[in-house]
Amino acid sequence: MKVVNLTTRQLKKIPTLNLSSNIVNTEANLYIYTSKTKYNYVTELLKLYYNQEIDHIADKIAIISKLIATFESLDMEELVTPSALVCLDGEISGFTMPFIEDNVNLTLLLNNPKVKLSFKLQFLKKILAILIKINNSHELAGTFYLGDIHEANFIWDIMAQTVRAVDLDSAYFVGGPISVSKVLTYNHLLENLPNKYPIDEKSGQFIPNQETTSASFLYMLLNVLSGCSNSYRWSYSEFYQYLSYLNKKGLSKELLDLISKLYTSGEMDIYHPDLLDCIDTSTEYTLQKAKIPSRNGGYYSR
Repeated sequence: MKVVNLTTRQLKKIPTLNLSSNIVNTEANLYIYTSKTKYNYVTELLKLYYNQEIDHIADKIAIISKLIATFESLDMEELVTPSALVCLDGEISGFTMPFIEDNVNLTLLLNNPKVKLSFKLQFLKKILAILIKINNSHELAGTFYLGDIHEANFIWDIMAQTVRAVDLDSAYFVGGPISVSKVLTYNHLLENLPNKYPIDEKSGQFIPNQETTSASFLYMLLNVLSGCSNSYRWSYSEFYQYLSYLNKKGLSKELLDLISKLYTSGEMDIYHPDLLDCIDTSTEYTLQKAKIPSRNGGYYSR
């Protein structure tokens, strides 16, 4: 396996990647790393973890190593997978991955009230296509899951005009380490359904599976429709009141039934390319229009 060796002195000369203030990064420092190969220069994104505890790094090494080995011979260009481990001052501290220079993080598009619903749904369809491709892959189905699925872990590749999944060190291979998930970890409503959303006794994390994947995607859909970026934090009351509003606005019964299964034992099958085609993009679905009371009093707004 390829390992990039750096010293702290060398690191100081490498430019950092500046992220938008709307993108929360609590895990690592990001750098734009250029190295010389035999024939040319290669620019990659270098990720160095804040948390350098032995157990955390060991888990990340296990995931990154498996990703490199798995996707070396597997055609899945929608996934921006690691290319090498990074050793800083003699200690494994992170990894490198391809640098997609011309991109827009989907958080900036899907959470932007100025972007039309029709465009947002097109991006969601491309994310769904990635999940379907993984689910239909003979090599990956049932053994590999993206794990931490939310808007910020996808980008719009401007040059290729496609959506790509990034930060794959949070992915899950069955039996391997489980990473923290923005929408699953500490989601107490999901804890009430242990058969559907099983919890790993050792880590206390939800074990990624088809149902957690579906739940994570449906949260993104609810965020897009409602204009709220944290539907995974809604109470039961807020959730069902919003579903009632969607019903009044004419959202299809099939899609409503699917979303309603988030907090029931029923299986959620999102793996259909036409899943979102039934949504009328000329209709207003936002919480601002719904006027659903919040737990803090008043009403939700964008």
